[in-house]
Amino acid sequence: MTVFLTAIIAGTAFLVLYWVFYGQKKYNEMFMTPKRKTELKAVIFDFDGVIANSFERQYAVFQELAKKFSKTDLSKEEFKRKIWGNSIRKTFQNYFKGHAFEDVQKEYNRVAIEFTEKLEIMHGADDVLKKIKEKKIKMALVSNALRGRLENDTKALDVSKFFDVIVAGDDVEKPKPYPDPILKACNSLKVAPDEIMYVGDTKHDYQAGKAAGAFVVGLNTEGDLVIDKLSDLLELV
Repeated sequence: MTVFLTAIIAGTAFLVLYWVFYGQKKYNEMFMTPKRKTELKAVIFDFDGVIANSFERQYAVFQELAKKFSKTDLSKEEFKRKIWGNSIRKTFQNYFKGHAFEDVQKEYNRVAIEFTEKLEIMHGADDVLKKIKEKKIKMALVSNALRGRLENDTKALDVSKFFDVIVAGDDVEKPKPYPDPILKACNSLKVAPDEIMYVGDTKHDYQAGKAAGAFVVGLNTEGDLVIDKLSDLLELV
């Protein structure tokens, strides 16, 4: 047997073993969801990092607020770890306590709208929303973003038309990681938490979804099921 033929056989054997011990497991994790006890009636999405590619914009907004209110200097890595996914009120408590919340909130809204051009739709999000809508599955948007900023952003990305309900951070007393905004969306949609799928990209989303009693899909984060890209969601609905 030639060295070349031996190498081909060895390579094929390796690929077979890889699929048996890893590839099949990964496939099952991605697309074989646990059997649902109830029919899926709605999909609820987080906004930032799921529908909107808004990290750069939000980091720029924080930098502007920090210049005016706290002189805090955070790297992008620190911002992602400490602030990304939090509510503006939580960020205020941690970084801008010496100022009136109303002043910080007003400036936040102004700067966020000013930096709208930095906002982009997540790759594949428009197609995913269209296809779920075609299946006549209800959809809601649940975000810790303030109502003014959320309305501006959904309009800029032309996605508000897809959602039956939109819940902003200031629509509830306790935003994520509390379950309140998800439960509020469920109530408005007239569905039970175990009849929905909640899609998020941070630990706050996972905590809120589990506390609400929902099935949580994590977009590159912890979840009952983890997906690598938003289009993978279409395998689940």
